[in-house]
Amino acid sequence: MLISLTDRADLGSFAIGSSEPEERLTRALAAIADVLKGRQGTIVVRGHTDSRPFRGGGSDNWRLSFARAQSAFFGLVQAGFDERRVERVEGYADRKPRNTSSPQAPENRRIEILLRQRNE
Repeated sequence: MLISLTDRADLGSFAIGSSEPEERLTRALAAIADVLKGRQGTIVVRGHTDSRPFRGGGSDNWRLSFARAQSAFFGLVQAGFDERRVERVEGYADRKPRNTSSPQAPENRRIEILLRQRNE
């Protein structure tokens, strides 16, 4: 199961260039953690950015995407999700856009949470 928390032009999960989550993302992560606690399997947390050049000093879209994924990981754990069930935290920068025809589109900025269920 893949959960995608995707930005819109008028609504983002993070401020542009920031890895500090907006309050609505924190609330969403808490709700997701509650659901995932009742499911079997491990998760992978992925961060994605758009292709807008990052202008934050010594950082870039790779670091930003990973920092956002890590921030989402922390939000899930703070909400009670067992961190031992987190398989990986990954940053993809702008390498896997949702909207390939518009690399700077807001929907390319997203956090994905992949629930990997074991086939037993």
